[in-house]
Amino acid sequence: MWIPRIEGRSGARYRAIADSLAEDVARSRLSAGTRLPTHRALAEALGVTIGTISRAYAEAERRGLVEATVGRGTFVKGGADSPDGWGRTDAVGFPSMVPSQTPRDRQTAEPSLIDLSVNYPVGAYLGAALAPALAGMDEYALLSEVANYQPPSGREEHRAAGARWLQSLRLEADPEDMLVVPGVQGGLAVALGALARPGDVLLTEAQSWPGLHYIAEQRQLRLVPVASDGEGLRPDALEAAIRRHGARLLYCMPTLHNPTNITMPEARRRAIMAVAAAEGLTAIEDDIYGFLAEDAPPPLAAFDPEHAVYITSLSKCVAPGLRIGYMKAPRAQIPRLSAAMRALTMMASSLSAEIASRLIRSGHAATAARHQREAARRRQALAAEALRGLPVQTAPTSFHLWLPLEPPWDTARFVREALAQGVVVTPGDAFQVDPNTPQGVRLCLGAVAEEADLKTALERLTALLARHPQTSLPVV
Repeated sequence: MWIPRIEGRSGARYRAIADSLAEDVARSRLSAGTRLPTHRALAEALGVTIGTISRAYAEAERRGLVEATVGRGTFVKGGADSPDGWGRTDAVGFPSMVPSQTPRDRQTAEPSLIDLSVNYPVGAYLGAALAPALAGMDEYALLSEVANYQPPSGREEHRAAGARWLQSLRLEADPEDMLVVPGVQGGLAVALGALARPGDVLLTEAQSWPGLHYIAEQRQLRLVPVASDGEGLRPDALEAAIRRHGARLLYCMPTLHNPTNITMPEARRRAIMAVAAAEGLTAIEDDIYGFLAEDAPPPLAAFDPEHAVYITSLSKCVAPGLRIGYMKAPRAQIPRLSAAMRALTMMASSLSAEIASRLIRSGHAATAARHQREAARRRQALAAEALRGLPVQTAPTSFHLWLPLEPPWDTARFVREALAQGVVVTPGDAFQVDPNTPQGVRLCLGAVAEEADLKTALERLTALLARHPQTSLPVV
């Protein structure tokens, strides 16, 4: 796999990646027609976000170095005569222009980008969310205990606090059926490490959270899409996929699905779990956004706890830096899951778990969640106004929305044109399990610090969609 050389390069990371690509093309290290790594594979290799790779590839495409085709990938173009891209013609026949139309920061002269590609909580509340617990962390005896090694499933009082948190998410839990895990990503790695073997099929929605793709690649699991409709996974399609592939595991996000925002109604949840019970399937449920949807039905595990592993986290509702989440599983699977936790990371941070437990017991975690929910509601209202008339898929208190794209737009071109307008979005192919899923992009509303900047970004995208994609390119 091609890996860019970015060490020692100054400036933004995405530009360093594009510069390395230009050098490798100029020096014939990369030949015409070479397929570049996927966004998620290169992001993982470099330890950066998918948004950074999207910007890098868009910059390389603007310079005329590569050509992206949705469903096939990004390929090195032939005939590159200089690393800068001056004077070359892009795929639709217009000259590549430098500099781009991106607005500039007066101090740095770098593009002033508004990043809608990362699904972060609203940062204004993070410090205030943690402060109440940190203020009381001065008991020497307790700190000495918490600072030591703990059972891989977590201290009993930390699991009890987690069970209390799950009650607020409409799920009853016994602390004996729980593990404290390092966030949903860590919990998912533990669950798949315990329950899956290399080569196994993992069923999931046709569009699925990129974190699942990373873990599946590392675990050598084969992702197989299951058809959905407006209510989420279809029970008949799930049953057919289980029988066709002999699958034993399903990963899904029934509440505020990422990226489509679908919340599965109760009748559909019951039907999905009926199929799981009949076919001997274990459903791994990601409920990271459950706190945002106050009217959502109970989690899958509430309907059949013997065929569901439930994972949630405090990352979105309290603070990502805690890296604390909770897993509820059938009691018979707890030993295997604990062994997987020990192998993966020994244990979740007991210091972070103590902070989280104090926040839950005092009610401050619930207060932080309410602040995030209210902020999401305000930003969704702002987005509804700015994107009025566009066929977005969203929910009143979601952190993100899904923007479908219709011809003549395609995902790669829209991502590139949005970047030229100073807005970074997540391309739909970052989520694709089924390559035939509709074109679209995800827009995240929480990471932008100022709501005025969020409004500006959304208005730029609305104006961009009002134009035919070709006429938005400079003509000389």
